Amino acid sequence: MTLPYNDNAGSFTVSKPGVYAIWHKGPLFKKTPLTYFKPHILNTATDKEIKLNRSMVSPRSNNFNTGRMELFTFKAEAGHYELKLVPGSSTSRFQAMIGGAIPLTNIDLNHYSIEIQKSQAQILTILAIPLLLLGIAGIVGGLVIGLLAEKIFM
Repeated sequence: MTLPYNDNAGSFTVSKPGVYAIWHKGPLFKKTPLTYFKPHILNTATDKEIKLNRSMVSPRSNNFNTGRMELFTFKAEAGHYELKLVPGSSTSRFQAMIGGAIPLTNIDLNHYSIEIQKSQAQILTILAIPLLLLGIAGIVGGLVIGLLAEKIFM
């Protein structure tokens, strides 16, 4: 489900229970509306608000024009939900302070949206970092040994 910031509210259906994520999507290298809005999710069948957890590692996905960043995760059972963007901040105070200090152009809400997607396990992202570093170390080590092979094995 995609909700443009201009709409402020939208509904979505969860067909399989699980952990879902709220992603922010917008143009790269532009000021974002993250400090103006905060998402709230309501289960329409029970009228209960769903607890949102800040994403621990905030995975990002970018192409040449737009970028996406995971903001929150939440557990949801199968059912119908309503997403509202209410005044508030989706960022920490530190992030808001840094964002306010960077002089960028004004925000055009027509280019920004919120997406709800099935979340990948945070542990996979956390485990991927040391594995990536280990792979880089293996490549660098292989290059160094290859360059020094004559001196090492003679």
